[in-house]
This record gives sequence, C-alpha cells and structure tokens, in this order.
Amino acid sequence: MKDQIKEKVKFFKYAIFHPFDGFYEIRFRNKGSLGIAFLMMILYGILNCFAYQYTGFIMNENPIHEMNSVTIFVSTIVLIGLFTVSNWTITTLFNGKGKLKDIFTVICYALLPVIVINTATVILSNFIIEEEAMILQAVQGIAGVWFVFILLAGLCTVHEYTFFDNLGALVATFISAAIIIFIGVLFFTMIEQMLSFAISLVEEMIRRL
Repeated sequence: MKDQIKEKVKFFKYAIFHPFDGFYEIRFRNKGSLGIAFLMMILYGILNCFAYQYTGFIMNENPIHEMNSVTIFVSTIVLIGLFTVSNWTITTLFNGKGKLKDIFTVICYALLPVIVINTATVILSNFIIEEEAMILQAVQGIAGVWFVFILLAGLCTVHEYTFFDNLGALVATFISAAIIIFIGVLFFTMIEQMLSFAISLVEEMIRRL
C-alpha cells in the first residue's frame, strides 16, 4: 500500500513536468490517483479563499467586508466539476477516449503550479512596494501559462486528440458549460416561482378560512 502511494505521488510530480508521458501513464497504465486530484481541488478552493482576503493591499482590490469563504470555496468546486462534466459530454460525442475520472485528474493535477506559485505570491504581496507588484503579477502569469500547458497536453493525451481537435473540443466545452449554467439558472428560477406561488396560495387559503 505504501509503495502504491509513493508510485502515485511519483507520477503526479512526473506529469507536472512531463505532461504527455505522465498522462499517458496515468491514462493507459492506471498511474493516476483520484485522492491526489481531490486534494488538489480542495487546496485550490482554500487558496482562493486565502488569496481573496490575504493578498497584500497593493494587489488586492477585493471588497473584504463582503467576503464569503463558503461561497468562494463552493464556487471553485462547482466550476471544476462543471468543466469536467462539460468536457466529458463534448468529447464523448466527438470520439474522445478520456473517461470522466481521467478528465478530472488532468484538471486537478494541472492546478499544482497555480497552487504553489500563487500561494507564494499572496504571501510576498504583503512585503512589496507598488513598483514590485508587476513582478508578482508576471509570476502569476507564468503559473497560469503552466496550468494551461499541462491542461492542454493532458487532455490531448487522454482523449487521443490532435492539438487543434483539442482546441475545438475546449471551445465546445465552454459553450456546453454556458448552456448547462443557463438551464440550471432557468430551472432554479422556475422552482423558486413555483414555491412562491404555492406559498401565496396557501396563505390565501388560510386567510379565507
């Protein structure tokens, strides 16, 4: 068991620096770990809460008095889940080979550079002057580019897509996510209206008794 955990961690680190080979091993030789993926997702949610409040005032334009940690954390989890399901839905229609767990693993593994680098920049942002803020923003940009590279490489590998096929699938993924959000908002709006109508009807009946 201990050796298996070490091997999972080894391929996790390997995938960050060698995403094509790493995710090939994860996809076709079962070297990935959903436990590590879930841990990365949770850490990323915590990082977003941490960054919202503790980024130095020079770089922080967030209204701290309006902060809701639960909302920030849950929104992060929902967005990752939404992207995972949307990508799986689209790629299933277009002969993508990746399974739902493979897509989720790729997304969450790709978050590691963002988690590490942005945690460091949030801490350092409290000790800089205004002229140095651009340096930290550039470093955060590097983290974002690294994340996108790992994500693209990982999805290309697990779906067995070419680069341009993968780009097309990602565009369709965002469209699918937007449609899911629209349907979700419409559904909950209808439910709210139905509940409001039912409550009004009950109150009217009570008044007439």
